[in-house]
Amino acid sequence: MDNEKKCSLCGEPLSRYGNKKIMDGVLCRNCIKPASPWLSDEAYLKLSLEDFKGHLAYREENKKELEEFKDSKKVEGKYVLYLDEEGRKFALSKRKDYKKDNADVFTFDQIKEISIYEEKYGDTEDLDVFFDMKLDNKQIDDVLFRVNEFPGLIRDSEEHKNAVDLALGYLEAFEEEEGIDFEQVEGE
Repeated sequence: MDNEKKCSLCGEPLSRYGNKKIMDGVLCRNCIKPASPWLSDEAYLKLSLEDFKGHLAYREENKKELEEFKDSKKVEGKYVLYLDEEGRKFALSKRKDYKKDNADVFTFDQIKEISIYEEKYGDTEDLDVFFDMKLDNKQIDDVLFRVNEFPGLIRDSEEHKNAVDLALGYLEAFEEEEGIDFEQVEGE
């Protein structure tokens, strides 16, 4: 019973909120702060404590990657997409200072699939626009986020059109890069 009340990594007491369950324990919110924001709850559940320690080591290495990252192009929105065209890398950050954010650095060749889709917001007819990128990366295999800042957009409203344009802007930034090919799939 004692194990359930303490963080499996640091041993500190768990708070009521902000903890993450992993395969063989629970992590406190302080221990998960340096983790990638792209780790979903499902991804945490697939991690052992040793896997999570490896993830934290990856995040430290990522800081070094960011020092060499040269952002040559960016698409600004709720998340800012930074491209290092020379290094054939990219990063997505919620902040304007991607180094301070320790934004995960991915390479263009890790992109497996990109999709843009809309989903109903709750029980309403309102919509959210999502950008989803499947990756071939040992630490992060899916980067998924809602493009619109606030949930529940009215179809064909100015905000809805802006969110769709922004999602397409993210996609077009990749499409413009040599060596990245995308197959367009209509309505699945």
